[in-house]
Amino acid sequence: MIRVLLSDDHAMLRDGLKLVLQTDPQFEIVGEADNGEDAILLVEQLKPDLVILDINMPKVNGIEAARIIKAQNPQIKILMLTMHENESYIMDAVSSGVDGYIFKMCDMDEFLKASRTVAEGKKYFHENVTRTILSNYVNKAKNESQSEEKKNTSITRREMEVLNLIAEGKTSQEISEKLYISYFTVGKHRKNIMHKFDLKNTAELIKFAIKTRFENQNSL
Repeated sequence: MIRVLLSDDHAMLRDGLKLVLQTDPQFEIVGEADNGEDAILLVEQLKPDLVILDINMPKVNGIEAARIIKAQNPQIKILMLTMHENESYIMDAVSSGVDGYIFKMCDMDEFLKASRTVAEGKKYFHENVTRTILSNYVNKAKNESQSEEKKNTSITRREMEVLNLIAEGKTSQEISEKLYISYFTVGKHRKNIMHKFDLKNTAELIKFAIKTRFENQNSL
């Protein structure tokens, strides 16, 4: 038997869920709660195999309830049954540790399938939820990649000094004398800048130097 705790603040919905679950003899309803706080307490008392949670509930919302339940009883499976399809709710629920996420408009067969799947220790997410999760992770990875790329192409203080002087039309020898560094060190800085920003020749370096100087002046 799969021992189930239902938690939703709408009694009619709980009654409907009970009727659906009772069509499958492997489910046993062991408790009900109409708010997140009672759901947490009943989990401790009843130790169900599966908790079916709504998100919008009084006292403690379903996401916070899921987080607390998982922290105290990681072996208990949680299926989030909600009407919320936006990304913030989905990602918060996933972060809380829920094992499944489906919508209240789903049909009876999907609800039973999701309940059985989650109770068996597997994950079950509606296809729209799966797309949202994948999109979130792809965007996160992309942003992290861009951040890393930006970090890798960051310019040092000395390189910026060299760039500013290049923008002023100074030669490497003049830059060397101005900054009190060797001619060869200036060449090394020029080479590093060209490598970091994929500049092919001196003309591109000069254009980049002028552009960077112009952008920095406008940002002040």
